[in-house]
Amino acid sequence: MKSLREVIRQLPPGVEFLVVIMWAFGMPIFTSILSLGQPRGAAVFSNAALIGTVVFELLVAVGLVWFLYVREWTLEKVGLRVDLRGTLWGVALLLAYYALTVLFQLAAHALPIDMNALLAQIPKTDGRISMELVFVASAVNGVFEEVFVAGYAITALQQARGMWTAINVSTAVRVMYHLYQGPVAFLTIAPMGLLFGYVYARTRQLWPLIVAHVLLDIVGLLLA
Repeated sequence: MKSLREVIRQLPPGVEFLVVIMWAFGMPIFTSILSLGQPRGAAVFSNAALIGTVVFELLVAVGLVWFLYVREWTLEKVGLRVDLRGTLWGVALLLAYYALTVLFQLAAHALPIDMNALLAQIPKTDGRISMELVFVASAVNGVFEEVFVAGYAITALQQARGMWTAINVSTAVRVMYHLYQGPVAFLTIAPMGLLFGYVYARTRQLWPLIVAHVLLDIVGLLLA
């Protein structure tokens, strides 16, 4: 009788990809889709919600790290190396993202879209959020998302399907679990997925994406 490790090692690459993406983002995508029918602009980010996100992502990460370790994935394979240069590039990437988002919003203004109505739908904090929790949740979430939606997903798809297929799939997954933000997600998350995905696919360096994402979450929670 085969052991669990042997069964996992023998999984086809396509099955591995579905397991990882659904394990990491299946529940967030499901709850995000369910939220589409809910009133917009309400307080979504609270201390309890952030704690729940941290616990969920840590537990899921433990299982996925073990699963991918059995599948012979390593930190080197996804390009995760912490260094000062990557940190500085992360800050630059954040600024580039803000610039790209402005371009997307300017383009949206040329369409019959009420931008004020869209921005009013962005989820808010409840006003009593812990600053310490903001930093912890931002750090955990930034690492979790970029490791799996960029580092893993693009690496797994790029060689077999090509760079742009990998970037587009990664971006689509990223948008789907942010649908709770409403239509504005297409103006903020889509450019993030495309820019981060392109930078990662070309450089194979994950740390700048993590730095930019953590800073983006911190700023976003403070502004919300």
